[in-house]
Amino acid sequence: MLKNELGRARYLLLLMIVGTLQILKQAKLEILAEALPIPILFESRRKKLKRFLKLEILNIEKIWFLCLKEMLKQQQRFTTKGL
Repeated sequence: MLKNELGRARYLLLLMIVGTLQILKQAKLEILAEALPIPILFESRRKKLKRFLKLEILNIEKIWFLCLKEMLKQQQRFTTKGL
């Protein structure tokens, strides 16, 4: 459902952002842009992140609850499988 809401490219970017934030444990735009594994210049990554995070679809009511639900489902699958 989350993948359908965002589209494939935006969904993958969201996964990269979440994964990078989990490693960094910081939410500064510049630090995230520096660490994000996208093969474009730093300033372009920073602008891309800024535009992405301002998307209307990323409004808390629209998407973050879906993100949390998806993460909990994935965690439950891993726990059930014993991974």
